[in-house]
Amino acid sequence: MSGKEPIAVLGMGAMGSRMAINFANAGHEVTVWNRTAETARELADAHGFSVATTPREAVNGAAVVVSMVADDEAATAVWLDPENGAMSAMSSSAVGIESSTLTPATVRHLAAEAVERGLTMLEAPVVGSRPQADAGGLFYVVGGDAGVLEEVRSVLEVNAGGIRLVGPMGSAAIMKLAINGLFGIQVAAYGEIAGFLERSDIDTDTAFGILASLPITSPALQRIVGLFGDRQFDPNFPIPLVSKDFRYLGEAAAGLGAEVPISKTAGAVYASMAAGNYGNLDIAGVAMRYLAP
Repeated sequence: MSGKEPIAVLGMGAMGSRMAINFANAGHEVTVWNRTAETARELADAHGFSVATTPREAVNGAAVVVSMVADDEAATAVWLDPENGAMSAMSSSAVGIESSTLTPATVRHLAAEAVERGLTMLEAPVVGSRPQADAGGLFYVVGGDAGVLEEVRSVLEVNAGGIRLVGPMGSAAIMKLAINGLFGIQVAAYGEIAGFLERSDIDTDTAFGILASLPITSPALQRIVGLFGDRQFDPNFPIPLVSKDFRYLGEAAAGLGAEVPISKTAGAVYASMAAGNYGNLDIAGVAMRYLAP
């Protein structure tokens, strides 16, 4: 693909909406679908999208179909619903791209269904959040056929700061869960230590400034530490989704026979916060469990 192919984007959440906007700005004809139709209509009015009432309708005429939804259940429904699923109407020449963070088992199930129907599919979850999506700087980890990736590379590049093929279908899901797990563990650990330091007699700005300046502190964690002091936890990566990803990581690890005790502990922290009054906070809001009132 080298032209301005028509693209369907399924899911108008924080990430899907930004990806669709970037596609439209790059000159692609974009059709969107969202479970909450009003959200899709508002975005369409602002950015010139077409709006479909079902995934099946959205993929009509699309050369590329991108799904960006919350979880396994939503992705399965979007692609496979008997009446309204995308696979029921996709062209055999189209490429489906699943960019949601899912379990590898679900990705493989979707891939098998695609093969059975004579359809082509890649998984391409993204690393990055709203700022990276706004800037077209997401990092794609891709699972599937290398030739199919090359076919849609120019489409992915609209939203990409980097693209890496990691293996067959399901492998990118594992890689994405590993990345999110590592990040979530680090954020929880920094939040815990921030609470410890805040209760000491060390000046908080000094303590947090030292944490942020350490060579072991990545740029992403530097941003997180800055949020601790300001108590600014507007959701770029909401805690309920963090909790979901740790649950999926645990399921995937069990299937592989891998021990992940630290991930289980961190996941339990996020799960307890998601079940409480912290569901509208960013991942950095895990620090609220530890910071002084």
